[in-house]
Amino acid sequence: MRLRLIKLELDIDTIIIGERVKGGIYRPCIETIPSSTVAGAFKYALGIDVIGAGFLLEGTYEKRDFTYCVKDKYLETARMPLIASCLYPAGSDKIKAEIYLSPKNLDGHAHFEQLELFFGALKTKGFGKATVKKAAEVDSEIRQGILKVRVLEAGACELGIKPLAPVYGYLFCPQNLTSGTYRRALFEGSLVKAPEVFLKEVTFYDE
Repeated sequence: MRLRLIKLELDIDTIIIGERVKGGIYRPCIETIPSSTVAGAFKYALGIDVIGAGFLLEGTYEKRDFTYCVKDKYLETARMPLIASCLYPAGSDKIKAEIYLSPKNLDGHAHFEQLELFFGALKTKGFGKATVKKAAEVDSEIRQGILKVRVLEAGACELGIKPLAPVYGYLFCPQNLTSGTYRRALFEGSLVKAPEVFLKEVTFYDE
């Protein structure tokens, strides 16, 4: 069995997709593009609702720490410095990434080419800018294996992902500029049946 998806190839300048940690001064960065982040980027850029997930291509990025201060606009003072783990290009001028979208309710893929999107945190400091370099429709075989993306549970079926031994977590989904909710999601490491493009490796129960 195969599933048709829209594949987008992206160039990314730098990116911070942080785990939301309350308290503390260090914000770690994940190395995948969750479905909630994909949905938010397209909603901001085009005002449309999409279901999709993506990942960064290994070898095209490296981790560094970035220090910044959150300012109190009323007092015009800086609070305690915060440190965020961020990803920069390694060995080239861009980070390479792939995003796969459900084609449902989308009018083809051609209009996505050269589209500018913004992912993750600290966009006002220059992080998260991405450009779609290529868009195409692809067919991916449904296989059993280990998931390598983070997908909201509510949208997993639309992407052909069926959990077998799930690893659950929660993704933050903004509702407006100031608030949002956490929703349950399948995390990387889940054993699933899914399009092979979403799998870290193909495997079986008895392995």
